[in-house]
Amino acid sequence: MLAALTAGTGLGTPAAAAAPRCSDIEIVFARGTDEAAGLGKVGKALVDTLRPMVKDQSIGTYAVKYPASWDFTQVAAGANDASKRIQTLAATCPESKIVLGGYSQGAA
Repeated sequence: MLAALTAGTGLGTPAAAAAPRCSDIEIVFARGTDEAAGLGKVGKALVDTLRPMVKDQSIGTYAVKYPASWDFTQVAAGANDASKRIQTLAATCPESKIVLGGYSQGAA
């Protein structure tokens, strides 16, 4: 009975995956040691400086996920996260220009 009620309503069909939103420029940035999660001061300054220079282009940002602590053995986690993000961007947004940046430990 339930199948008859839901037939033709779309309840049993999975939704189509949304197409990724691709920016013209994507900034992948790793913050410095002891900075809170996000782009950090230098990353934010880079984005804020770049925006007026490319007014007609969209800018997306990605803050590399890693501890940014004094335990420098964790830097590899950031390198792996950045690598995954870059590979995903290249596959899903091949027309996007990718800008890589980092400060302090994030530049290592």
